[in-house]
Amino acid sequence: MSEAAEKKQTPKKAAAKAPEKQPGIVVYIGPDIPGAKQYTTYNNGLPDALKDRAKAQPFFNSLIVPVERLAQANAELAKEGSALSVFFKRAAESKE
Repeated sequence: MSEAAEKKQTPKKAAAKAPEKQPGIVVYIGPDIPGAKQYTTYNNGLPDALKDRAKAQPFFNSLIVPVERLAQANAELAKEGSALSVFFKRAAESKE
C-alpha cells in the first residue's frame, strides 16, 4: 500500500472510533447496589455510586452494557460460567 493510501485511511479509522466514546443509552445489568438498581437505563452518564463502584472494582464496567446489547447480555448472564455470570456473582458478593 502506498504512503498516500495509508494517510487517507488514518482519518477514517479515527472517525470510526469517535462514536465509541459516547455509548448512548446504557443499562446496568448487575445486582442492586445502593444508588443503582438492576436494569436501570442511563443516557446522561452514570450515577456517582455506580461510577465509584466501577472504579473500585473494575469488573462492574462489564455489567454496564449498551441498550442495543441487552438481549445478548441477558442470555450470557443466564449461561452458567459465562464471563457476565461470573461478574454478576462477584458483584452480588461484594460488600463495598
